[in-house]
Amino acid sequence: MKILINILLVCIPIIGFSQSAPPLSISLQDAIRIGIESRNDINAKTFDEYLAANEVKSAQKKWIPNIEAEGNIQYNIKNVPTYIPEGFAGLTEPQILSFGAKNQSIFGLSLDQVIYKPQIGTGVKVAKTNLELQKEKNRGFQTELRNSIAGAYFNVLLKKLQYKIAQEEENRFKEYEVLIKGKYEHGSIIKNKYLQAQLDTKNAKTQVNLALQDYLLAYDYLKYQINFPKGDSLILTDSTENLWADNESIDVPDAIENRTEMKQLEINQTLNNLQLIKVRQAALPTVSLQGYYAQMYQNNNFNYGEGKWWAPHSYIGLNIHIPISENFINSSNIQHLQLQQKQLNFALAHEQSTIEYQINKTRTELKNAKTNRAIAFDNYTLSQTIYKNQEDQFALGEFEYSSLLDTEKSVYQAEQNYIVATYNFLVAALAYEKAIGKL
Repeated sequence: MKILINILLVCIPIIGFSQSAPPLSISLQDAIRIGIESRNDINAKTFDEYLAANEVKSAQKKWIPNIEAEGNIQYNIKNVPTYIPEGFAGLTEPQILSFGAKNQSIFGLSLDQVIYKPQIGTGVKVAKTNLELQKEKNRGFQTELRNSIAGAYFNVLLKKLQYKIAQEEENRFKEYEVLIKGKYEHGSIIKNKYLQAQLDTKNAKTQVNLALQDYLLAYDYLKYQINFPKGDSLILTDSTENLWADNESIDVPDAIENRTEMKQLEINQTLNNLQLIKVRQAALPTVSLQGYYAQMYQNNNFNYGEGKWWAPHSYIGLNIHIPISENFINSSNIQHLQLQQKQLNFALAHEQSTIEYQINKTRTELKNAKTNRAIAFDNYTLSQTIYKNQEDQFALGEFEYSSLLDTEKSVYQAEQNYIVATYNFLVAALAYEKAIGKL
């Protein structure tokens, strides 16, 4: 039994590994595409467009004539008596007589077709504009999602860089420890220095573990952002070195006009103007064609098969509805929409100047961040050279361990500056791509 358990423990990981998908290599654009295609919130937003499109169909159907079938069966248990004056049909004196059939049944069709009602056509335009606005809102939502995915992708690259530098620092302290151990064993250094080197190595290892934890969390968050299976693996093909090397000089035509914030305000202007037209049209007359055809059955029984007791009844006509007080009622609505239109005009002008400022500002910030990152990288490379020279000199006995640690502080500072500069570069690049509407 114990042997069987051991076999199962060995086979289960192999089976699980064989069923897992191979790692997927993705660039930044791949990550954005996968996220847009697979995110459930994107799919949910799509239904807003479907609902808006359905409103267009509903508005168009208001031109369809209203046709109704009706049936009315009335059985009079006792007919209402009617006064008959003298002289009618040879009567010598007035009388009260009961006339009419007890069963009066009517079956007919009525038609009401609108011929002239401007509000219907404007209502269709309003519905179509609402659909256009919903599509633009979804585009804006996708833009925000692209930014979120790009931010998550960049964060993985940054955390990976931090993890790599933490590993380099750990390796340096390991090498220090080996050198000091040799000196300690030869009696050229006191034990406390050796213990300090061991402690420095352990502290560096702790930083590696923390950096690895941060990297794995960022990696999982990226998979969440693109709705990628948690158990599958990703390989990021882009790096901090090849992302947007020269894009701060890109001049994007119509960048301001194509921003979703501008588009939404412009569509809202159109929508508000249509609402204003529709309110004004409420004071116009409505003309509709009406028609009616029915068959009436009159008898004291329900023998509908006897054709002679059926009689047709029909008419056709025009119905004109002229609102009298609508202008007074709608005056406040008209004033409200006019004020709202002015508000939208100011909002659009302000948004245009804001976006223009954002583009100029983020372009400058990206240039600065790129320059600062290049300087920080040069300093980082120089610090590695200094560290190696100091290490070799320490091995030859030319320096104390404390002097080596002083150099380590400078190396560490150069590494941190490089990480911060890389972070600033990624943030600035993301902001610029968003400002010009490319991301």
